[in-house]
Amino acid sequence: MTYSPTANMLAKAIEQSELNQREIADRAGFKKANIISMLKSGETKVPLERIPALAHALGMDEREFLMVAIEEYHPGVHEVLVDVLGLPLSDAELGIVTMFRMASMRGEIEVAGPFQSNHPAWTADGGCSQVVPSGALGLRGRGAHFFA
Repeated sequence: MTYSPTANMLAKAIEQSELNQREIADRAGFKKANIISMLKSGETKVPLERIPALAHALGMDEREFLMVAIEEYHPGVHEVLVDVLGLPLSDAELGIVTMFRMASMRGEIEVAGPFQSNHPAWTADGGCSQVVPSGALGLRGRGAHFFA
């Protein structure tokens, strides 16, 4: 087995899959099936832009697969993503973000205070000029049913 976490993750998914290399290559948009052997052995890096298609074809968590690849191939970028964006989100955090987006789209909540896009704390480039204290979310809703 290779020392590459990305290749190991891919190899395990391929082993658990009922697809052959040609089918995986076709679904992921590769012209030649032998690239799959090269990717799973770690001989060739998995192209980041192919991770969603590979993950979908093999039933993998594309977020996890992408973050493993970025951490391995671009550790500096990974560090910035984790520091600045707080990535990766846990499943629970992702669920909360998804529920928030759905409730927002349905008009069930409104954002108030420092989280409003026109609040003075927001800079012209979309950044925030103030540290917002924890617990000061400034969210109002028509009920907590969207958290159920």
